[in-house]
Amino acid sequence: MIGIKQKRVALIITLSICILTTIFFSNKALHFLIGDKIWAHKINSIERLNETKNLFLGVELDVVYYSNENYFDVNHPPEKSTNLKLQEYFKSQKSHKDCFYWIDFKNLNKSNQINSANKIDSLTKLFNINAKNVIIESTNPNLLSVFLHKGYSTSYYLPINLHQLNKEELKTTIQSIKNNITSNNNTYISSNYKDYNVLNKYFPHQKKICWLTTIGSMNILKARLLLYQVALNNNVDVLLIPFY
Repeated sequence: MIGIKQKRVALIITLSICILTTIFFSNKALHFLIGDKIWAHKINSIERLNETKNLFLGVELDVVYYSNENYFDVNHPPEKSTNLKLQEYFKSQKSHKDCFYWIDFKNLNKSNQINSANKIDSLTKLFNINAKNVIIESTNPNLLSVFLHKGYSTSYYLPINLHQLNKEELKTTIQSIKNNITSNNNTYISSNYKDYNVLNKYFPHQKKICWLTTIGSMNILKARLLLYQVALNNNVDVLLIPFY
């Protein structure tokens, strides 16, 4: 029969495994380890901004620019707009000191490039937001230069699901990305963390920012290991995680 001492040892081992497993899968543990890299994803309302501002170094938000009225709508299409202007979003905070913003610009194009950059610049100056604390992200890397020249960090939003492309598709896409990186001096490249292995293989020294949504069909342990790999990489400056 198993003695009392052996039962205690077995219980301690079981409890230790449970505790370590809980820590491993906890976003709070990840936040504790590298809190300066962990920002909150999709903070598209003042309520969510108020909830996260003291928990995270930075937040990510989505915007659409309307040229006729010269304003940014805080929204992630195709979701229905709540008619929240970026100006009101910023105005809701008493201070923006030491707060970082990742702005996913959903409709940056040639016709609104200059006016939208001027509008962003006027808002950050109005609310005393350090341009160096703002990342402007777009799928159009060649249009981000105007923001870069104004002192903002910029990020080239890469084509999605690179890890799912076949060999020939990946080769063509990687070459296109390399051409865009060479032609445009953006601060970062950005992508879903699931594409991290592709990014690390073809762009190992490029500064990166990544985001986590759902793991989808990926094995949960494999997904978590990949997440830690992304977060601990010195060339990954920001990792967005969902905030519930």
